[in-house]
Amino acid sequence: MSTKLEDLKLKPYLLAELNQCGYEVVEDMQHLSAVEMLRIPGMGGRDYREIAKAVGREPFPGQKRR
Repeated sequence: MSTKLEDLKLKPYLLAELNQCGYEVVEDMQHLSAVEMLRIPGMGGRDYREIAKAVGREPFPGQKRR
């Protein structure tokens, strides 16, 4: 089952940017690294964490909790 980006409640201008780049479902973004995702104009930390959770990966894998 593919999750649509509209279902993640992203910011409207980020959603428009992702649709313009050709991303409609979360699986379309699975090949992108964290750096590539965060370089998309309008992508913030909260939006990145939502997409990473939907893809099924850890948002910040090298970060340790204090």
